[in-house]
Amino acid sequence: MRTLKVVAGIVAVCAGLAAAQASLAQSYPVKPLRLLVPLPAGSLTDRMARVFAQPISQAWGQPIVIDNRGGANGNLGMDVCARAGSDGYTICMPDGNIMTLNPYAYVKLTYDPLEFVPIIHIMELEQGIVVQASLPVKTVPELIEYARARPGQVTWGSAGNGSTMHLYLEWLQAKTGVRFNHIPYKGPAELNKAMVAGEVQSSNLTTGTTSPFVKAGKLRLIAVVTAPQRSIFAGDTPTFASQGFDLDFRNWLLMVAPKGVSNDIVRRWNTEMNKALKDSALTTKITSVESINFTGGTPEELAAILEKKRKVGAELAKLANLRYE
Repeated sequence: MRTLKVVAGIVAVCAGLAAAQASLAQSYPVKPLRLLVPLPAGSLTDRMARVFAQPISQAWGQPIVIDNRGGANGNLGMDVCARAGSDGYTICMPDGNIMTLNPYAYVKLTYDPLEFVPIIHIMELEQGIVVQASLPVKTVPELIEYARARPGQVTWGSAGNGSTMHLYLEWLQAKTGVRFNHIPYKGPAELNKAMVAGEVQSSNLTTGTTSPFVKAGKLRLIAVVTAPQRSIFAGDTPTFASQGFDLDFRNWLLMVAPKGVSNDIVRRWNTEMNKALKDSALTTKITSVESINFTGGTPEELAAILEKKRKVGAELAKLANLRYE
């Protein structure tokens, strides 16, 4: 009898906790929320956070404060996110590569990327392989053969070691045996200027960034890395995959929660984000100026995407010999 009473007591406590958690989720949110962005103000991630915070704030009747915590390629902000607690009042919007490349590029992290709770896959940037218009190539295989005939002479610009541009270069070199001359710059803005000025001959950039210069005849887009839908900036350019190259490791955004946040709260954020992503009045304003593929979906779908991209991230970190302290 005593054992039965103990078991009954435990069951009652568990039921009480479950009821309390459900009640909390139903009343959530009752105070301002924090959307933590592990990148500086003004970055694309920051701009997207502000865009989507507005309709959710209006729907819930609570302000959403954007908290920018840049530094160490996003690691400082994700450490803050990991320590934020499980009440659901801090939600995080990282660049996807922070979650899928950093774990393999850094010797040690102060947080565990696997402990974050997936909420939603938000978007991916459409990127393309671009060359100087003066270069006598119109496809990726032609670029590879041109570079093969000139070992180490054809320049490839990147936004720095470990950037997406650098990783595509390392992958191409590993798959084809061709050697380019890697020219790293201090970020995408400097790389864009260098491409337009003719300082480097090739790279991969967002199609929205290169579109004006492609139209002006200064640059040539020879491949596009695209989702099932493509942006207005890609035109009929053949895909990277159709030319025999299957790497898809673009910049992308997602939303996650700290460990322990309840499933009910995760589902509430997921529902509101999916509503916003389906609001054409909201998204069309963005896709008219940015080469973005908006996605959406369930937390489970994001978990599967993270698992897949982590495998690619591990491969790329190894190829590029990325070992940061």
